Amino acid sequence: MKHFQQDILRRHGLASIGAALFSALFIVSALIRQDGHSITPLLTIIGVYWLGQLALLAWVMRGHSRGYQDPGMTPVFMCWAVLFISLALMCCQQYRTIALLGYMTVMPYGVFRLTWRGFLGVSLFTMAAYTSVMLAVLHNQGFTRPAAEEAVLGAAFFASLVAYSFLGREVALLREAYRQKNRELRRAMGRIEELAVTDELTGLYNRRYLLRSLEKSRALANREGLPFVLAFVDLDHFKQINDQHGHRIGDQVLTELAQLLRLSVREVDLAARYGGEEFVLLLSGLTLAAAEHALNRIRSQVLEQRFSEEALPLTVSVGVTQYIPGEEGDELINRADRLLYEAKRCGRNRVVADPEQTITVLATASAGA
Repeated sequence: MKHFQQDILRRHGLASIGAALFSALFIVSALIRQDGHSITPLLTIIGVYWLGQLALLAWVMRGHSRGYQDPGMTPVFMCWAVLFISLALMCCQQYRTIALLGYMTVMPYGVFRLTWRGFLGVSLFTMAAYTSVMLAVLHNQGFTRPAAEEAVLGAAFFASLVAYSFLGREVALLREAYRQKNRELRRAMGRIEELAVTDELTGLYNRRYLLRSLEKSRALANREGLPFVLAFVDLDHFKQINDQHGHRIGDQVLTELAQLLRLSVREVDLAARYGGEEFVLLLSGLTLAAAEHALNRIRSQVLEQRFSEEALPLTVSVGVTQYIPGEEGDELINRADRLLYEAKRCGRNRVVADPEQTITVLATASAGA
Protein backbone atom coordinates (compact mmCIF):
# COMPACT_ATOMS: atom_id res chain seq x y z
CA MET A 1 0.00 0.00 0.00
CA LYS A 2 2.80 2.42 0.90
CA HIS A 3 4.64 1.74 -2.36
CA PHE A 4 1.38 2.21 -4.30
CA GLN A 5 0.75 5.59 -2.65
CA GLN A 6 4.31 6.73 -3.26
CA ASP A 7 4.07 5.84 -6.95
CA ILE A 8 0.74 7.68 -7.29
CA LEU A 9 2.09 10.73 -5.49
CA ARG A 10 5.21 10.81 -7.64
CA ARG A 11 3.35 10.53 -10.95
CA HIS A 12 0.52 12.93 -10.11
CA GLY A 13 2.96 15.29 -8.42
CA LEU A 14 4.96 15.60 -11.63
CA ALA A 15 1.76 16.04 -13.66
CA SER A 16 0.56 18.72 -11.23
CA ILE A 17 3.79 20.67 -11.64
CA GLY A 18 3.15 20.78 -15.39
CA ALA A 19 -0.47 21.83 -14.82
CA ALA A 20 0.67 24.60 -12.47
CA LEU A 21 3.09 25.95 -15.10
CA PHE A 22 0.39 26.02 -17.78
CA SER A 23 -2.05 27.64 -15.34
CA ALA A 24 0.50 30.40 -14.80
CA LEU A 25 1.05 30.76 -18.56
CA PHE A 26 -2.69 31.14 -19.19
CA ILE A 27 -2.94 33.76 -16.45
CA VAL A 28 0.03 35.70 -17.80
CA SER A 29 -1.35 35.58 -21.35
CA ALA A 30 -4.71 36.90 -20.10
CA LEU A 31 -3.06 39.70 -18.16
CA ILE A 32 -0.89 40.99 -21.02
CA ARG A 33 -3.55 40.90 -23.72
CA GLN A 34 -5.03 44.26 -24.76
CA ASP A 35 -8.66 43.35 -25.56
CA GLY A 36 -10.09 44.47 -22.21
CA HIS A 37 -11.70 41.13 -21.36
CA SER A 38 -12.02 40.18 -17.67
CA ILE A 39 -9.63 37.58 -16.26
CA THR A 40 -12.30 36.32 -13.83
CA PRO A 41 -13.65 33.49 -16.08
CA LEU A 42 -10.13 32.11 -16.55
CA LEU A 43 -9.41 32.23 -12.82
CA THR A 44 -12.70 30.44 -12.19
CA ILE A 45 -11.77 27.69 -14.66
CA ILE A 46 -8.33 27.28 -13.07
CA GLY A 47 -9.85 27.15 -9.57
CA VAL A 48 -12.40 24.51 -10.57
CA TYR A 49 -9.67 22.48 -12.26
CA TRP A 50 -7.51 22.42 -9.13
CA LEU A 51 -10.43 21.55 -6.88
CA GLY A 52 -11.25 18.64 -9.17
CA GLN A 53 -7.58 17.61 -9.37
CA LEU A 54 -7.27 17.51 -5.58
CA ALA A 55 -10.57 15.62 -5.24
CA LEU A 56 -9.43 12.98 -7.74
CA LEU A 57 -6.07 12.65 -6.00
CA ALA A 58 -7.76 12.25 -2.60
CA TRP A 59 -10.04 9.56 -4.07
CA VAL A 60 -7.03 7.63 -5.32
CA MET A 61 -4.88 8.10 -2.22
CA ARG A 62 -7.69 6.85 0.06
CA GLY A 63 -7.60 3.59 -1.88
CA HIS A 64 -11.09 3.87 -3.41
CA SER A 65 -9.67 3.14 -6.87
CA ARG A 66 -7.63 0.07 -5.95
CA GLY A 67 -10.18 -2.25 -7.53
CA TYR A 68 -10.09 -0.42 -10.86
CA GLN A 69 -8.19 -1.77 -13.84
CA ASP A 70 -5.97 1.33 -13.57
CA PRO A 71 -5.79 2.22 -9.85
CA GLY A 72 -4.07 5.48 -10.73
CA MET A 73 -7.11 6.57 -12.82
CA THR A 74 -4.74 7.82 -15.52
CA PRO A 75 -7.37 8.39 -18.27
CA VAL A 76 -9.60 10.34 -15.86
CA PHE A 77 -6.76 12.65 -14.86
CA MET A 78 -5.78 13.09 -18.51
CA CYS A 79 -9.31 13.92 -19.66
CA TRP A 80 -9.74 16.33 -16.74
CA ALA A 81 -6.52 18.13 -17.79
CA VAL A 82 -7.67 18.18 -21.44
CA LEU A 83 -11.01 19.69 -20.39
CA PHE A 84 -9.20 22.35 -18.35
CA ILE A 85 -6.93 23.30 -21.26
CA SER A 86 -9.90 23.42 -23.65
CA LEU A 87 -11.92 25.76 -21.41
CA ALA A 88 -8.87 27.93 -20.77
CA LEU A 89 -8.34 28.11 -24.53
CA MET A 90 -11.77 29.71 -24.92
CA CYS A 91 -10.60 32.55 -22.70
CA CYS A 92 -7.21 32.96 -24.37
CA GLN A 93 -7.80 31.70 -27.89
CA GLN A 94 -5.34 34.13 -29.45
CA TYR A 95 -2.58 32.33 -27.54
CA ARG A 96 -3.48 29.07 -29.20
CA THR A 97 0.07 27.74 -29.12
CA ILE A 98 0.05 27.52 -25.32
CA ALA A 99 -3.04 25.30 -25.40
CA LEU A 100 -1.65 23.08 -28.14
CA LEU A 101 1.57 22.62 -26.16
CA GLY A 102 -0.57 21.85 -23.12
CA TYR A 103 -2.42 19.12 -24.99
CA MET A 104 0.88 17.66 -26.16
CA THR A 105 2.18 17.74 -22.58
CA VAL A 106 -0.79 15.73 -21.32
CA MET A 107 -0.39 12.95 -23.91
CA PRO A 108 2.98 11.49 -22.75
CA TYR A 109 1.50 11.07 -19.27
CA GLY A 110 -0.51 8.10 -20.52
CA VAL A 111 1.99 6.49 -22.89
CA PHE A 112 3.42 4.12 -20.26
CA ARG A 113 0.18 3.57 -18.33
CA LEU A 114 -2.69 3.11 -20.77
CA THR A 115 -3.50 0.37 -23.22
CA TRP A 116 -3.37 1.58 -26.79
CA ARG A 117 -7.18 1.58 -26.90
CA GLY A 118 -7.27 3.74 -23.80
CA PHE A 119 -4.69 6.06 -25.26
CA LEU A 120 -6.65 6.27 -28.52
CA GLY A 121 -9.78 7.10 -26.50
CA VAL A 122 -8.04 9.99 -24.73
CA SER A 123 -6.68 11.21 -28.08
CA LEU A 124 -10.17 11.20 -29.62
CA PHE A 125 -11.53 13.02 -26.56
CA THR A 126 -8.81 15.65 -27.00
CA MET A 127 -9.62 16.06 -30.70
CA ALA A 128 -13.32 16.44 -29.88
CA ALA A 129 -12.62 18.96 -27.11
CA TYR A 130 -10.35 21.07 -29.34
CA THR A 131 -12.82 20.95 -32.23
CA SER A 132 -15.68 21.98 -29.93
CA VAL A 133 -13.70 24.95 -28.63
CA MET A 134 -12.78 26.07 -32.14
CA LEU A 135 -16.39 25.85 -33.30
CA ALA A 136 -17.53 27.80 -30.23
CA VAL A 137 -14.90 30.48 -30.88
CA LEU A 138 -15.91 30.67 -34.53
CA HIS A 139 -19.58 31.02 -33.57
CA ASN A 140 -19.06 33.62 -30.83
CA GLN A 141 -16.32 35.88 -32.09
CA GLY A 142 -14.65 34.43 -35.15
CA PHE A 143 -11.02 33.46 -35.64
CA THR A 144 -8.23 35.97 -35.22
CA ARG A 145 -6.32 34.16 -37.97
CA PRO A 146 -7.33 33.28 -41.52
CA ALA A 147 -9.54 30.20 -41.77
CA ALA A 148 -6.98 28.41 -43.95
CA GLU A 149 -4.29 28.94 -41.32
CA GLU A 150 -6.62 27.64 -38.58
CA ALA A 151 -7.38 24.58 -40.71
CA VAL A 152 -3.68 23.84 -41.24
CA LEU A 153 -2.95 24.35 -37.54
CA GLY A 154 -5.82 22.06 -36.55
CA ALA A 155 -4.73 19.41 -39.07
CA ALA A 156 -1.18 19.52 -37.71
CA PHE A 157 -2.54 19.14 -34.17
CA PHE A 158 -4.71 16.17 -35.16
CA ALA A 159 -1.79 14.56 -36.99
CA SER A 160 0.32 14.90 -33.84
CA LEU A 161 -2.39 13.20 -31.79
CA VAL A 162 -2.62 10.37 -34.31
CA ALA A 163 1.15 9.97 -34.13
CA TYR A 164 0.95 9.85 -30.33
CA SER A 165 -1.77 7.23 -30.62
CA PHE A 166 0.48 5.01 -32.75
CA LEU A 167 3.31 5.61 -30.30
CA GLY A 168 1.02 4.68 -27.43
CA ARG A 169 0.05 1.50 -29.24
CA GLU A 170 3.69 0.48 -29.78
CA VAL A 171 4.60 1.25 -26.17
CA ALA A 172 1.55 -0.69 -24.94
CA LEU A 173 2.57 -3.71 -27.04
CA LEU A 174 6.14 -3.50 -25.77
CA ARG A 175 4.89 -3.15 -22.21
CA GLU A 176 2.65 -6.21 -22.57
CA ALA A 177 5.52 -8.19 -24.08
CA TYR A 178 7.71 -7.11 -21.17
CA ARG A 179 5.05 -8.19 -18.67
CA GLN A 180 4.66 -11.52 -20.41
CA LYS A 181 8.42 -12.07 -20.21
CA ASN A 182 8.30 -11.16 -16.53
CA ARG A 183 5.49 -13.65 -15.94
CA GLU A 184 7.45 -16.34 -17.75
CA LEU A 185 10.55 -15.46 -15.75
CA ARG A 186 8.63 -15.64 -12.46
CA ARG A 187 7.21 -19.03 -13.45
CA ALA A 188 10.69 -20.24 -14.39
CA MET A 189 12.15 -18.94 -11.12
CA GLY A 190 9.32 -20.58 -9.21
CA ARG A 191 10.02 -23.85 -10.98
CA ILE A 192 13.74 -23.56 -10.23
CA GLU A 193 13.01 -22.89 -6.56
CA GLU A 194 10.63 -25.84 -6.50
CA LEU A 195 13.24 -28.12 -8.05
CA ALA A 196 15.81 -26.90 -5.55
CA VAL A 197 13.72 -28.15 -2.61
CA THR A 198 11.88 -31.08 -4.19
CA ASP A 199 12.96 -34.66 -4.69
CA GLU A 200 12.77 -35.33 -8.41
CA LEU A 201 11.47 -38.90 -8.18
CA THR A 202 8.88 -38.75 -5.41
CA GLY A 203 7.82 -35.09 -5.45
CA LEU A 204 8.39 -34.82 -1.70
CA TYR A 205 10.66 -32.20 -0.20
CA ASN A 206 14.35 -33.06 -0.29
CA ARG A 207 16.93 -33.18 2.50
CA ARG A 208 17.94 -29.54 1.99
CA TYR A 209 14.42 -28.28 2.59
CA LEU A 210 13.97 -30.68 5.51
CA LEU A 211 17.04 -29.32 7.30
CA ARG A 212 15.88 -25.75 6.68
CA SER A 213 12.42 -26.55 8.07
CA LEU A 214 13.95 -28.35 11.02
CA GLU A 215 15.83 -25.19 12.01
CA LYS A 216 12.60 -23.18 11.82
CA SER A 217 10.82 -25.75 14.01
CA ARG A 218 13.70 -25.66 16.50
CA ALA A 219 13.53 -21.87 16.69
CA LEU A 220 9.77 -21.97 17.24
CA ALA A 221 10.06 -24.67 19.90
CA ASN A 222 12.84 -22.80 21.73
CA ARG A 223 10.95 -19.51 21.62
CA GLU A 224 7.35 -20.59 22.23
CA GLY A 225 7.64 -24.13 23.56
CA LEU A 226 5.75 -25.68 20.63
CA PRO A 227 6.62 -29.42 20.60
CA PHE A 228 7.42 -31.39 17.50
CA VAL A 229 8.71 -34.84 16.66
CA LEU A 230 10.92 -36.22 13.94
CA ALA A 231 10.45 -39.71 12.50
CA PHE A 232 12.59 -41.75 10.14
CA VAL A 233 10.51 -44.07 7.92
CA ASP A 234 12.46 -46.77 6.09
CA LEU A 235 11.15 -49.27 3.55
CA ASP A 236 11.94 -52.82 4.65
CA HIS A 237 13.92 -55.09 2.27
CA PHE A 238 13.92 -52.49 -0.51
CA LYS A 239 17.13 -53.90 -2.00
CA GLN A 240 15.34 -57.19 -2.65
CA ILE A 241 12.67 -55.32 -4.64
CA ASN A 242 15.31 -53.75 -6.88
CA ASP A 243 17.14 -57.05 -7.27
CA GLN A 244 14.05 -59.15 -8.04
CA HIS A 245 11.87 -56.68 -9.97
CA GLY A 246 14.27 -54.06 -11.28
CA HIS A 247 14.81 -50.38 -10.56
CA ARG A 248 11.73 -49.29 -12.53
CA ILE A 249 9.45 -51.16 -10.10
CA GLY A 250 11.58 -49.90 -7.24
CA ASP A 251 10.98 -46.32 -8.36
CA GLN A 252 7.25 -46.99 -8.59
CA VAL A 253 7.28 -48.33 -5.03
CA LEU A 254 9.11 -45.25 -3.72
CA THR A 255 6.75 -42.90 -5.56
CA GLU A 256 3.62 -44.61 -4.25
CA LEU A 257 4.96 -44.75 -0.70
CA ALA A 258 5.79 -41.05 -0.91
CA GLN A 259 2.22 -40.35 -2.02
CA LEU A 260 0.86 -42.34 0.90
CA LEU A 261 3.05 -40.40 3.34
CA ARG A 262 2.06 -37.07 1.82
CA LEU A 263 -1.65 -37.87 2.20
CA SER A 264 -1.23 -39.23 5.71
CA VAL A 265 0.21 -36.11 7.32
CA ARG A 266 -1.41 -32.75 8.03
CA GLU A 267 -0.76 -29.54 6.13
CA VAL A 268 1.35 -28.24 9.01
CA ASP A 269 3.56 -31.34 8.88
CA LEU A 270 6.35 -32.08 6.45
CA ALA A 271 7.21 -35.25 4.54
CA ALA A 272 10.63 -35.44 2.90
CA ARG A 273 12.81 -37.99 1.18
CA TYR A 274 16.04 -38.20 3.11
CA GLY A 275 17.81 -40.48 0.67
CA GLY A 276 17.40 -43.88 -0.95
CA GLU A 277 14.42 -45.60 0.67
CA GLU A 278 14.52 -43.41 3.78
CA PHE A 279 11.86 -40.78 4.43
CA VAL A 280 11.54 -38.27 7.25
CA LEU A 281 8.34 -36.89 8.77
CA LEU A 282 8.43 -33.64 10.74
CA LEU A 283 5.24 -33.52 12.82
CA SER A 284 4.47 -30.16 14.40
CA GLY A 285 2.62 -29.61 17.66
CA LEU A 286 2.55 -33.30 18.59
CA THR A 287 3.89 -35.02 21.67
CA LEU A 288 5.77 -38.30 21.32
CA ALA A 289 2.75 -40.39 22.37
CA ALA A 290 0.44 -38.74 19.81
CA ALA A 291 3.06 -39.06 17.09
CA GLU A 292 3.65 -42.73 17.87
CA HIS A 293 -0.07 -43.38 17.47
CA ALA A 294 -0.18 -41.53 14.14
CA LEU A 295 2.88 -43.35 12.83
CA ASN A 296 1.45 -46.75 13.74
CA ARG A 297 -1.63 -45.82 11.72
CA ILE A 298 0.62 -45.01 8.73
CA ARG A 299 2.50 -48.29 9.23
CA SER A 300 -0.81 -50.17 9.13
CA GLN A 301 -1.84 -48.36 5.93
CA VAL A 302 1.41 -49.42 4.27
CA LEU A 303 0.84 -53.01 5.39
CA GLU A 304 -2.64 -53.04 3.86
CA GLN A 305 -1.70 -51.45 0.53
CA ARG A 306 -0.17 -53.16 -2.53
CA PHE A 307 2.50 -51.23 -4.38
CA SER A 308 3.48 -50.85 -8.04
CA GLU A 309 2.11 -52.76 -10.99
CA GLU A 310 3.43 -55.92 -9.35
CA ALA A 311 1.06 -55.41 -6.37
CA LEU A 312 3.89 -55.89 -3.90
CA PRO A 313 3.19 -56.10 -0.14
CA LEU A 314 5.48 -53.81 1.87
CA THR A 315 6.32 -52.95 5.43
CA VAL A 316 8.12 -49.99 6.95
CA SER A 317 10.21 -49.49 10.05
CA VAL A 318 9.97 -46.23 11.94
CA GLY A 319 12.13 -44.49 14.53
CA VAL A 320 10.56 -41.47 16.22
CA THR A 321 11.76 -39.01 18.84
CA GLN A 322 10.64 -35.70 20.28
CA TYR A 323 12.72 -32.53 20.13
CA ILE A 324 14.42 -31.54 23.37
CA PRO A 325 14.59 -27.74 23.65
CA GLY A 326 18.10 -26.45 23.15
CA GLU A 327 19.53 -29.46 21.35
CA GLU A 328 21.05 -29.24 17.89
CA GLY A 329 19.26 -30.51 14.81
CA ASP A 330 21.98 -33.10 14.17
CA GLU A 331 21.41 -34.60 17.62
CA LEU A 332 17.71 -35.00 16.92
CA ILE A 333 18.34 -36.58 13.50
CA ASN A 334 20.97 -38.97 14.84
CA ARG A 335 18.70 -40.06 17.69
CA ALA A 336 15.80 -40.77 15.31
CA ASP A 337 18.19 -42.63 13.00
CA ARG A 338 19.37 -44.84 15.88
CA LEU A 339 15.77 -45.61 16.80
CA LEU A 340 15.10 -46.58 13.17
CA TYR A 341 17.90 -49.10 13.26
CA GLU A 342 16.58 -50.38 16.58
CA ALA A 343 13.24 -51.02 14.79
CA LYS A 344 15.15 -52.90 12.08
CA ARG A 345 17.06 -54.93 14.65
CA CYS A 346 13.88 -55.87 16.48
CA GLY A 347 12.31 -57.44 13.40
CA ARG A 348 11.10 -54.52 11.22
CA ASN A 349 7.48 -53.49 10.57
CA ARG A 350 7.28 -51.54 13.81
CA VAL A 351 7.47 -48.07 15.30
CA VAL A 352 10.15 -47.55 17.93
CA ALA A 353 9.94 -44.41 20.08
CA ASP A 354 12.68 -43.02 22.28
CA PRO A 355 12.38 -45.15 25.45
CA GLU A 356 13.82 -42.46 27.73
CA GLN A 357 11.27 -39.91 26.54
CA THR A 358 8.46 -42.48 26.84
CA ILE A 359 9.45 -43.23 30.44
CA THR A 360 9.53 -39.50 31.19
CA VAL A 361 6.05 -39.02 29.75
CA LEU A 362 4.66 -42.00 31.74
CA ALA A 363 6.28 -40.76 34.94
CA THR A 364 4.84 -37.29 34.45
CA ALA A 365 1.37 -38.76 33.82
CA SER A 366 1.61 -40.91 36.96
CA ALA A 367 2.69 -37.94 39.05
CA GLY A 368 -0.25 -35.94 37.73
CA ALA A 369 -2.65 -38.70 38.66
